[in-house]
Amino acid sequence: MSQGPADQRTPWGLVLFMLALHVLNQIDRQLVAAFAADIIHDLSLSRGQFALIAGLAFSGVYAFAALAAGVLADRFGRVPVLAGGVGVWSLFTALGGFAQGFWTMLLSRPLVAAGEATLVPCATNVILARTPDRQKAAAIGLFFAGIPLGIGGGFLIAGLLGPVLGWRGTFMAMGLLGIAAFFAILRLQDDPPAAGARPTLRGNLAELWQIARARPRVLYASLGLIAAHAHTGTSPFVQLWLVSEKGYDKAVAASTYGLMFVTVGLAGTFGAGLVTDWAHRRLGWDHARSILVILCLLVPLLVLYRLAPGGSPAFLAGMVGSILFMTVIYGPIFAVIEEQLPFRLKATSTGCNMLGVNILALGAVGLGIGMASDALVAAGSALSWTWPLVGADLLALSAIPLLWLALRRPALAV
Repeated sequence: MSQGPADQRTPWGLVLFMLALHVLNQIDRQLVAAFAADIIHDLSLSRGQFALIAGLAFSGVYAFAALAAGVLADRFGRVPVLAGGVGVWSLFTALGGFAQGFWTMLLSRPLVAAGEATLVPCATNVILARTPDRQKAAAIGLFFAGIPLGIGGGFLIAGLLGPVLGWRGTFMAMGLLGIAAFFAILRLQDDPPAAGARPTLRGNLAELWQIARARPRVLYASLGLIAAHAHTGTSPFVQLWLVSEKGYDKAVAASTYGLMFVTVGLAGTFGAGLVTDWAHRRLGWDHARSILVILCLLVPLLVLYRLAPGGSPAFLAGMVGSILFMTVIYGPIFAVIEEQLPFRLKATSTGCNMLGVNILALGAVGLGIGMASDALVAAGSALSWTWPLVGADLLALSAIPLLWLALRRPALAV
């Protein structure tokens, strides 16, 4: 694979293959959340213990592994690093089905995370290397459609396969599917690293920091991406919230949210990429401007989602807005960041962003939600999930001023 000229055709077959890997990646990640009620019951977990398993035990390791994967991909090649990662995450997803308590489940999650962390830095930069500028946001948006398809698919699988295989059997089945995908990845071709290139973590981070200081647009867009994920950090608790405070049956909650996430999330990721690419070509709009406008339009729907009665039209409209807020950001923001970086640093940059997303927006926010919910239960609150989730939503809204700051800084030629 070569970078090719600006008028090259987008390799949609490759993008679709990477999308399939991303769907599998997200399903395996979300199985804990999709089977939350069963896992808490069978393993006798507290809310805080579940929050640690679903959040920081995974995202903390994922964050640093993603950064390491980016540097390794820039040094040794993206396909070998990706293949190793798929094998590791699939094996330990299957082994998670054998967990007998808090500690055994806790120990499996960091290893799943370490493997899964290789996907985004490797796959996004394989795609970007092959995609012309006019379609970068759409191609990356389609790849990140794996998030809604995977999250929604995880909940749908819980609703459909759970009654047949149980959560343990489902974990094992998905792990075996990933091991099959490992052999398909070995057949991929990719450009080798630049001759003589020996990037190091310290050297790449130092160069990235110099670029961020010289081009604040990169820094603000990255911070906006991280901040917006605070809302994504609420997703492991959705089933528990819907059942305990919105009046949903457990299976109905899983299937409703899963189907909604698949359909709306696909429109959010791929649709936002198409719309913002069109606005860039036809209207001359910066990708940062487009995503800023979209997020501002979604704010009222987040309010409805948390406060409207469960099952009401206002609540369902709010659920649509929530899912869109989680999914529209990827194509446009990655396009803003990617256009400002030299090729040799792109995988490392993606790894840095995944570190911030997973440590701060997913890990710390998720753990905070679980601990705050335990405290509110002890205080007798009837909304022990709602108020911690609202707090995370408010953190996510800080993405809007950060993207405004990115928009105010001009794009510079690499």
